[in-house]
Amino acid sequence: MHQSLFIDEILSHIIQFVAADGQRDSRRLENTSDLARLARTCRCFMGCALDTLWRTQHSLSPLIMCLPISTWEVRSSNKLYLTRPPTDSEWARFDMYSHRVKSFSYPKQKNVIGVHEDALPLLFAKRSPQSLFPSLSSLDFSILSCGPSNFLLIRGFLSPKLTNLSFTLPQNTCPHGIRGVLEDLPRKGTHLENVAISSFIPATPFELKLPTHGLPHLRRLVIAKSIRISAESILNVASLRYVQKLDLNLGRDFDTEALRDAPYNAFPALQYLRLTACNLPQCTSLVSLTSSSQLDELSVSYDIQATPSTVTSFLSVIDTSLRSLSVRHNIQDSTVSGAPFIFSPSTFAPLLACRDLRSITVSNLGRLNLDDEFIASAARAWTRLEEIKLCSLPWSYIIPNIGLNSLTALTQHCPQLTHIHLALDARDVPGLPTDNLNVTGAQLLQVLNIRDSAVEHTEPVAQFLRAIIPNMKVLRVEAPSELRNKWIEVKAYYDQLQVEPLLGL
Repeated sequence: MHQSLFIDEILSHIIQFVAADGQRDSRRLENTSDLARLARTCRCFMGCALDTLWRTQHSLSPLIMCLPISTWEVRSSNKLYLTRPPTDSEWARFDMYSHRVKSFSYPKQKNVIGVHEDALPLLFAKRSPQSLFPSLSSLDFSILSCGPSNFLLIRGFLSPKLTNLSFTLPQNTCPHGIRGVLEDLPRKGTHLENVAISSFIPATPFELKLPTHGLPHLRRLVIAKSIRISAESILNVASLRYVQKLDLNLGRDFDTEALRDAPYNAFPALQYLRLTACNLPQCTSLVSLTSSSQLDELSVSYDIQATPSTVTSFLSVIDTSLRSLSVRHNIQDSTVSGAPFIFSPSTFAPLLACRDLRSITVSNLGRLNLDDEFIASAARAWTRLEEIKLCSLPWSYIIPNIGLNSLTALTQHCPQLTHIHLALDARDVPGLPTDNLNVTGAQLLQVLNIRDSAVEHTEPVAQFLRAIIPNMKVLRVEAPSELRNKWIEVKAYYDQLQVEPLLGL
């Protein structure tokens, strides 16, 4: 055997090619049989091959089935049960493989026997999770259990070695136990970089408290809507050097005044920010703190309707280097009963300074009273735009001041555009642009959602769309049947024009 194969780094690199052979899902190791055969070839190959084979697991059942068969059984429900805790002498084969496991992650394996919830307490009855999995650095606890009876076992996995942690707050779990887990995160998981907490709905609200200098290596924090985070914790996160992604929920009692004490260089590395809030001013207060010039994506949603001036104030504090923006009002009972606010083009004027925008979504704020002039100005400003979605509240119907000329502006000035989602007035069909067969911006545009756009003469509209959007694959409509049928006629005639030569255009 060549001497280079005795070098672990080279051998591991070669084994990675074997592992990736025929792989269809990058998240799952599929070529396990060849790796197992390679591990049995010789002692030189065994260590590296077994490391690769067991590094990432999507279920506990392969490991449990390494225990003596007298300790487990598969019952009629096709679930694996432990019949008793293993004795000290029965762990050897389990340990040989479990010490190589570095990650429990999705996707779950569907072709293996499931592990019953009752098996976990027996598995960890005499040995802690850290002693069974000393190399574990990434844990999605929902792979192991989603039941409330086992939730507190998470605490046994928390250690300085853990860098990635995801779990779901189960229903019908003792609130005191959940608070204990949340308190242990910064205390025991001192090197956590990525934390994601989801919950079943409905869920009791809990608060996540992050002390000063807690989780100093944090890069990504995603928490469920049922998890509140205080302004004080936000300030502590703001001072962390490496935080790149935040997905947070700001409750009704979120104290925006406390944010006045934010450090000068807040969120220095932030790239992605998603906020779910009670009101838009809460989002404005938090976004205004961000000093990062790397912020690419910003998404906010809020419950209480915001006035046009409040929306303008929010848009005025966002960084002009932003690439993706989503602003959405969450429809509430009070939204239905109250008259919608009317948003004119001046409300969104600050956005015209965002020259790098690739995606913009404005949804359910109220009644968007925009016009062709604003869309044309936006198209000239957002020349790198790929997706645009501008939607009024569903019941705030007016025939918009946006016409088919707006589509012309978007296709001419935004060559990367792939999706358009907005309502317009298609009753008046303008003349085609003189260079209509050379609209470079329309080549990538394939999806057009015109919502409940008014239309009368279907064939001229189809001819116009065919000229400025030659590659449209999907035309979506959100309208009553009579209007929807007219747009179906437009699409049918458009499809005929795809194969027939354009005459007289």
